[in-house]
Amino acid sequence: MPKLRIKEAIKSLKGFSPIDVLLPRKEDELDVTITGKELYSSINNSIPAPEVMDYLLEMSSHIEGDKRINIVLDNEADIQKAKSTYCSFFNLLAKKKIKEIRSCTFKIFGFLIFGGAVLLLSYFLEPMVRRVVYDTLNIIGSFSIWETADLFFFSRMETKKELISIIRLMTADWKNSSNALNPSAFHQD
Repeated sequence: MPKLRIKEAIKSLKGFSPIDVLLPRKEDELDVTITGKELYSSINNSIPAPEVMDYLLEMSSHIEGDKRINIVLDNEADIQKAKSTYCSFFNLLAKKKIKEIRSCTFKIFGFLIFGGAVLLLSYFLEPMVRRVVYDTLNIIGSFSIWETADLFFFSRMETKKELISIIRLMTADWKNSSNALNPSAFHQD
């Protein structure tokens, strides 16, 4: 008989997810709740807490499609101060990512031109130089072309994804809520 009760309890929990209680979802939105005590750094009250920044960036990077984020603060937090503080830091992060994309693009063109020139040089010098010099130039040119592909397909794309998640956080809606993280919401009667 106890096996039946266990199976029934498991079946009743099948559709229940604690993450849905923590992060309520709407059709095109995701609510992320933060308490006012966590918002600012313990060292300086005018800068965001690094843990919250990491949390928000992590949440934003795992959202698929064009879903909007709603950052919900409890009533004790000053929403305008929090929004301006966090948005200014998101703005700095966005500028940093844009600079990284630009420098990556310059590196791509540099490696591509250098690798192509070295490969052409090795092709034309093949009959005139020793095999060791030819192989060395060929390896250097091939490595430069490979580094170009790596920068273009992996590093640049990853930085673009990070920039998209930062922009998603910059455009997030900031709201006040009186029921921030209600621990009794986990218990089902």
